[in-house]
Amino acid sequence: METVALDTGLGLTNISFELMKGTLIILLFTGQTLLEPFNFTPREYDGSPGYSTDEIAISCWERAEELYFELAEHSWTDPRGQGWYLKDGTGTLQGHIC
Repeated sequence: METVALDTGLGLTNISFELMKGTLIILLFTGQTLLEPFNFTPREYDGSPGYSTDEIAISCWERAEELYFELAEHSWTDPRGQGWYLKDGTGTLQGHIC
């Protein structure tokens, strides 16, 4: 698994932002930790040319949150504790890295 980080503050204008990646952190009930990459496309928020690091981070966070709801359900009352439990019953979502 390869994660690529791009610093757009260097004036790079010909980068394809369709390849931006974040990573979901999943803890399986077997004790294994998985780092699952996901793609996202930055969104323009401030109207200035290019994407700021804030715009990239917010876009990644928004996509990660969408994936939380697609892959898991949150529970405050599960006897194992509160958290994001995977819908397939194999583990929990622990967070994400952008």
